[in-house]
Amino acid sequence: MIDGRIIRGVTIFATVAEARSYTRAAETLGLSRSGIGKAIARLEERTGLKLFDRSSRALKLSPEGRELLATVLPLIERLGDAAVPSDRSLIRGHLRVSCDAAFGTYLLMPVLQSFFVSHPHIKIDLLIRDRLENLIAENIDVAVRFGEPDAPDVRKRLLFSSRIVTCASASYVQLHGAPEGPHDIDGRHNCIRLLDDLTGRPHSWSFMEADGHAYTLLPNCGLTVNDAPALMAGAMSGFGLARLLDFMAEEALSSGQLVEVLPEWNHRRWPAYLYTPRRSCSSAGVKVFVDFVTHHFSGEETRLGHPSEWIEQ
Repeated sequence: MIDGRIIRGVTIFATVAEARSYTRAAETLGLSRSGIGKAIARLEERTGLKLFDRSSRALKLSPEGRELLATVLPLIERLGDAAVPSDRSLIRGHLRVSCDAAFGTYLLMPVLQSFFVSHPHIKIDLLIRDRLENLIAENIDVAVRFGEPDAPDVRKRLLFSSRIVTCASASYVQLHGAPEGPHDIDGRHNCIRLLDDLTGRPHSWSFMEADGHAYTLLPNCGLTVNDAPALMAGAMSGFGLARLLDFMAEEALSSGQLVEVLPEWNHRRWPAYLYTPRRSCSSAGVKVFVDFVTHHFSGEETRLGHPSEWIEQ
């Protein structure tokens, strides 16, 4: 007969191992810190295993604890999948979702209302940040970022890739003309560059032709911004050339407000990844939100295809 106390103890253990803190695990599970400590002590007594190394100030798994965690994580995840109710409109939860300004402003916000219609009992805190934080320490349930930033203890999945297009307003091109090639930009055109929050320096401009031939440029720009919508606004205002993700510029290009320049050099693509903490068991709310994001963008022209498998980091 299955001992429910063992299952509960193992779930608490996995949550503590993930959080690396009794306090954070208690907050996640809605228990007291002392209750967490007693549950771990009872599990150690029942299994005869020393699960944590208590000789150091930091909470670290013992070799036995690492082995147990590797064994139980897949089982707990399968239990979590089975626990999602058939009527997903009944799922309740409060999610913390983090994404960069480009994805949040131009892709997620226009469709988020449809998620709430299908899941009226789920609340979302949407945090617009370019830096990929420590998801566990910040209590982030789901994150989306462009590029491929490193983060500890996460699973990631490729969502889609977006073509990077070099644009300027129609008025700017009419006044200054269009560059003949990447080599024609520096010193001849005003530029707007996006600041990389990770390095504190502006992104380089990396061009690529259809055959894969690349050309990288560090233009001397008069304006640098750290926000994708501000980059878009600068281009629309006629300040100069900017490099935008294709979905940001699509509507303005169609209307003629923006003009794509150097189209033969605009073949470089920028991937978007979905991240979740490598948790013992994701909530039903997290699962349905991840499903919503991956499914909703499956028809986007910017996609590489179906979402990739989860990658552990």
